[in-house]
Amino acid sequence: MCRLPPLLLLLLLLAPAADARPASEAPAPPTPEAETPAPMRLVLLPLKADAEAREEAPGLTALMASRLAESPRLAVSTESDVQAVRTAGACADGSCEQEAARATKARYVVTGRLDAFGSRFLLTATLMDSESGRALLRPRAEVAAREALPRAAVSLADQILATLVPDPNARATSPLPEEGRPSQGSFLAGVRINNSLISNLSTFNPGGDVELGYQFHPEWVVFGQLGLTFVTSTQTGTKGGLNVVPGVLGLRHYHGIENPLRPYWGLGLGVQLSFGEFGIFRQTGPLPTVIGFVGLEYLFFNHLGVQLEASTNIAQATLGLADGGLGSGLNLDLNAGIVWHF
Repeated sequence: MCRLPPLLLLLLLLAPAADARPASEAPAPPTPEAETPAPMRLVLLPLKADAEAREEAPGLTALMASRLAESPRLAVSTESDVQAVRTAGACADGSCEQEAARATKARYVVTGRLDAFGSRFLLTATLMDSESGRALLRPRAEVAAREALPRAAVSLADQILATLVPDPNARATSPLPEEGRPSQGSFLAGVRINNSLISNLSTFNPGGDVELGYQFHPEWVVFGQLGLTFVTSTQTGTKGGLNVVPGVLGLRHYHGIENPLRPYWGLGLGVQLSFGEFGIFRQTGPLPTVIGFVGLEYLFFNHLGVQLEASTNIAQATLGLADGGLGSGLNLDLNAGIVWHF
């Protein structure tokens, strides 16, 4: 039998142990640092505008730039940014000129225009790809009041962001809704209940009416009402039970129609008939009705409206329906109603 030298035997025993290293202890291969893509350069040119909308254009331009700059994937420049650097006197080293040059070389260019058509405004924009020379998007928004313009500008900026940054986790596009109002040229119908505070605040004179209207303009409604009010008496020895039948034709003007909660005011003209007894009155002939009112309407689903309203009958306060100071000054109706915009 051949016997190995002790030294050689020891080397053979130690060699496998030195090479066998657990996989968990193996050195990890170097990993390259995650590369962050460079932001896309976009220049937003000032919005052009006609004479009636010229004052709103600079503010809407700044709002759109601010909205677009919220995305870390975009580097947004505007002419006002470069002008602000020049005004601050920081152009000695040519830095602002370099910024202007970079903005000029931006791949994406956004132009836009704001036009007024009577009481309505149209905001349009164009997203251009300077490399291909193609228009990628032409969003637009139409509103019926100046107060709705900021939301329209944000809507356009969101649509541009959704086009340039199609990330499913990014902010969803928020197109302008139907301005929180029914379409122009629509009909409406409603019912209301009311309490007429004729002689004093503690008197309860229940009533109600039905209303039909036509919205010929986003902010204006012409309507007709026909109702019934039962007048009671709190005076000792005075008999109550006078039924007042008012019929009114009027106009209602809404404010903030882009919002679900919309204040309104209006005026109405008509006649009212009285039947029954109240004080010295037994029955009256037709009396003129001149009402003024203010209220709030909350619109659900752009169709169902809930109204709270306070009104006064100027003619009733002047002429009166009975003695005892009735209608001599205090004349207030509190109304609650439901209306459906078709």
